[in-house]
Amino acid sequence: MTIYGSMIPGTASIARSAFLTDSLTERARYKIKIYDWWRAHGKNTSLAARHFGIGRMTLYRWLHRFQRQGITGFNEYSRRPKNTRKPSTPWNMVKRTVELRNQYPAWSKHKIRVLLKREGIVVSVSTVGRIFKRKGLINPKASKKRRKAALHPRARFPHGMRISQAGDMIQIDTKYIMLPGGRKYYQFTAIDVLSKQRVLRVYPSQSSRNGALILQECLACFPFPIRAVQTDNGAPFLKEFEKLCKQKDLPHYFIYPRTPKQNTYVEISHGADEREFYQQGNTYSLLPVMQRKIMEWENTWNTVRPHASLNYLTPQEYLAKLQTSVLPTRNVIVLQT
Repeated sequence: MTIYGSMIPGTASIARSAFLTDSLTERARYKIKIYDWWRAHGKNTSLAARHFGIGRMTLYRWLHRFQRQGITGFNEYSRRPKNTRKPSTPWNMVKRTVELRNQYPAWSKHKIRVLLKREGIVVSVSTVGRIFKRKGLINPKASKKRRKAALHPRARFPHGMRISQAGDMIQIDTKYIMLPGGRKYYQFTAIDVLSKQRVLRVYPSQSSRNGALILQECLACFPFPIRAVQTDNGAPFLKEFEKLCKQKDLPHYFIYPRTPKQNTYVEISHGADEREFYQQGNTYSLLPVMQRKIMEWENTWNTVRPHASLNYLTPQEYLAKLQTSVLPTRNVIVLQT
């Protein structure tokens, strides 16, 4: 007699139970735990509901679904509405919008809406945006960036802000120091808008930790209290830098993107650094030497170099005279956005 196959009694049931168990969600397993407790305590629904902190009607609903569907009844149902809204935009409008977007992929929904209006297609800006979204015509990375900027706007200094005292505004920025072999160091510069006094440091990277270090140096080295700082939107002035600003209760203003002219004073000082320091051969590959030389240049800038904007005084002399007399230079600066 030839036996082609055999099955242990109950194997099919065991396999089916294993399949059902694997299909259970974590929430369903938690419901099974509640069910077992309910059954072990005399099927007292009120007691089980109080014990697990759920409503009695919720527990009744779970038990009813278990009686009708078995163990899989503990899985969650989809909460999606049975009847969902369907787009009502005419297909010819959608077609033309997609064609224009493909023709001008960098143009916004506002511009595309104007083009549609020229062709006699009246549609709202929001509808154009929804068509872009449904058809996958929006760059998700750029959209996420714009959304983040809209939800968390960065502080900008008030229009017409008056700088009347040293320390009212410190502008901070970085400058690349190019070395042989393509290596770079980074000069961190902080300048007081009124007195032109500066703090200069060189670091091997543009990390926000180094940004926080230059801010600590400013707080320690400037002979006046700092009331506000302004930077660009770069990485050195985020994270650790912003965290330190909040700890010190120091207002941190950002310039607008791609608008270096709003950081005028620090940018002009970088031009002077290039002409009067780096082009004179003061570039060194060893970091300790570069750091020492930049601090020597900081001392020259603050105590030796005459500044035309200060009536040919040094920043140190200007600060000393500002305390005792009225100077012929501008002692109030109005910042413009």
